[in-house]
Amino acid sequence: MKRLIKTAEVYEKIKRLVRRYPKSFYLFVFGLVLLVEIWLIPLPDPLFPEDYSVVVLDNQGGIMRAFLNENEQWHFPPDENLPVAEKLEKAVLTYEDQYFYYHPGINPFSISRAFLQNLSNKKIISGASTITMQTARLMKAKDRTYPNKILEMLQAFKLELLYSKEKILHLYLAHAPYGGNIVGCRAASLRYFRKQPEQLSWAEAAVLAVLPNAPGLISPIGDSRALKQKRDLLLYKLYRKGFFDQETLQLALLEKVPDTSFPLSWAAPHLCQELKNNTINEYIIQTTIDRKNQLAAEKIVHRHVMDLRHLGIRNAATLIVHTQTGAVTAYVGSAEYFDPDHSGQVNGVKAPRSSGSILKPFLYALSMDQGIILPQTMISDIPTFYGTFSPSNSDQKCRGLVTARQALIQSLNIPAVRLLNTYRLHSFYGFLQQAGLQTLFRNADEYGLPIIIGGAETTLWDLAGLYRGLGRGGIFESIHVLKNQHPEKRSKRLVSPGSAFLTLEILNEVNRPGSEYYWQLYQDQKPLAWKTGTSYGQRDGWAIGVSPQWTIAVWVGNFNGEGNNNLSGASCAGPILFEIFSSLPNTGGDMWFKKPLEHLEMVSICSVTGYRAGPNCPDQQMVLAPVNQLPLPVCPWHKKIITDKDEKEQVCSLCWDADHKETIRLVYPPEIRQFLRLNGQPTDILPPHRKSCPGLAQGDPLKIIYPQKNATLWVPRDFGGVLQKVACRAAHQQKNQIVYWYLDTHFQGSSREKHVKGITLNKGWHDLEVVDESGNRDQIRFYADRKN
Repeated sequence: MKRLIKTAEVYEKIKRLVRRYPKSFYLFVFGLVLLVEIWLIPLPDPLFPEDYSVVVLDNQGGIMRAFLNENEQWHFPPDENLPVAEKLEKAVLTYEDQYFYYHPGINPFSISRAFLQNLSNKKIISGASTITMQTARLMKAKDRTYPNKILEMLQAFKLELLYSKEKILHLYLAHAPYGGNIVGCRAASLRYFRKQPEQLSWAEAAVLAVLPNAPGLISPIGDSRALKQKRDLLLYKLYRKGFFDQETLQLALLEKVPDTSFPLSWAAPHLCQELKNNTINEYIIQTTIDRKNQLAAEKIVHRHVMDLRHLGIRNAATLIVHTQTGAVTAYVGSAEYFDPDHSGQVNGVKAPRSSGSILKPFLYALSMDQGIILPQTMISDIPTFYGTFSPSNSDQKCRGLVTARQALIQSLNIPAVRLLNTYRLHSFYGFLQQAGLQTLFRNADEYGLPIIIGGAETTLWDLAGLYRGLGRGGIFESIHVLKNQHPEKRSKRLVSPGSAFLTLEILNEVNRPGSEYYWQLYQDQKPLAWKTGTSYGQRDGWAIGVSPQWTIAVWVGNFNGEGNNNLSGASCAGPILFEIFSSLPNTGGDMWFKKPLEHLEMVSICSVTGYRAGPNCPDQQMVLAPVNQLPLPVCPWHKKIITDKDEKEQVCSLCWDADHKETIRLVYPPEIRQFLRLNGQPTDILPPHRKSCPGLAQGDPLKIIYPQKNATLWVPRDFGGVLQKVACRAAHQQKNQIVYWYLDTHFQGSSREKHVKGITLNKGWHDLEVVDESGNRDQIRFYADRKN
């Protein structure tokens, strides 16, 4: 009851107020109803369709490439973090809406004026749209009718309730039409004046202020006189408002209005296209590309390819990476993007190609960590067979023995394959996967040992990452091209700092092409660890260099996979690499890698063989080795032997005479000794053990069982008529002895325990020889024939 009495009292008070202030009451009710209607008026969600141009920026925010949106328009996404350019804001507000910051979305005085003018002239001759109302109209195109005008007013009210003036002005400038297919002030500023809105002059700002009012009628590529008249009237108005002085006005009036639109800047087209295709829901993509590096690299690649095309070599690609940060600063996918005759739009940075010899440095570094070699260690460079696979060096020559340093400097294939066989294929394959080689699509056994001389597929992108890892002391992680979007950090130490440094030191000794050959004589000498590679069939030429500041990867070849006898990594890709390297700025860091003293130690090695010095090594030297290296084998080739006084027979305690002798001999394995002997290099040959020694069984210790001396062999064929290998057999008195096989002085391989070797025979006479590690040998001659 009390509540009802109280409610009645309130109602009576309201009635008295209404009778006393009827106009105010009805105005309040009208305003309340209007606010409710405004709140119920729908606004698009989102306000504007998200159909913008994708814009790719360099590391300083400069445009490298922009793409038309789905409506084939140049329409850059709004960036609300940037304030509206001051000159453009003043010009737009002066021309379109002087009271923008004072009205609630509509200007009652402008509406009254426009209504009376249009009514008296019986047609629309004047508008009253504020910037907020124009923004509402831009959200969704509407016919110019009074009901639509009222809807725009209501939507303008609602925009003012929901958003700040700055936000509304941003929306207007970002979506206003500027003639042709240009939408938004930023796109217009760049297309008409080649500058950002913040850099516009007063005359240029005035042009952009008047364009949205009638973009079709006064398009800069249409009637420029009408545009100039509109602009000049606005400039006078700005002058009268005191925004600039008389001199500035006169200079502004002298500026020409644009009569055409300029193309947007263009750089790194392959990268930009890739980012557009692979980046979702992002319209502004900022990269780590340095425009100066990019343009210089593009020019260098183009010029070199033009010089190579008369040789049938038609394309090249390059990637420049900052070694310390992993940021890509230049990305050149081909010599000419708009060159359909030579597949110019193929992205050479990401296209998988045959690796050639470019992976060898990593095998040498890993082998040092495993204690297999040091740079001074001798590696065999002799004819080598692994089943049907027989690697050869690029010059088709063998050197017998070379140091690991020289084998890597000269990029010899046979030592690399033999080293991989020792290191183990599966271990190396696992390293490549962990280090970031993403193009391996077969398993290790399918690639086999040829993986080290070009049997793998790789890309410039992956190789740049691998060599950067070597330059960072053996720490491998992804490189990146997006600014402020670093890839997931998965740093992996896969090579020790000591091994990485020793490998880089070797690569710095690789001879450079052309005038760079004498680089050490230059006053501004710049060290660079670099490696080349040429794929099988001379289809791909690689050159990759790394310094503490820069990692540069270059590929040269033809995108159709066509081989070319003139193509090599050293002669074609190398000159591009070094010209790019010379063009790069000094970032202020070290010019060469610091020696990691805490990761290196001095060890004693044999001066002749490069293995760990043993008691039989006559000459030794101290060299650097990785601290955590597994023990290097003791020199296996310097041996102490006991002979008779004439050194014709080896003897032991069971058969020696009183005048026996002890000597140190450099005894190479039989296959090396045989090769050196056949190539005119004398070597120590171990004399056979005294046959009368009671410790030996009767008869020859090593003997060929099949074929027999002077026999005639018929080379068999399979059911398909294909010639088969002949199984030759030998016997050795001592178990586990290694026997080396030679046919006509050519090494065929080795055997242990069961001494059987399949050998391919041509028709004619042949000499078959077997040798063991103690110098025992047997040799026969036989004839091979073939049945038709």
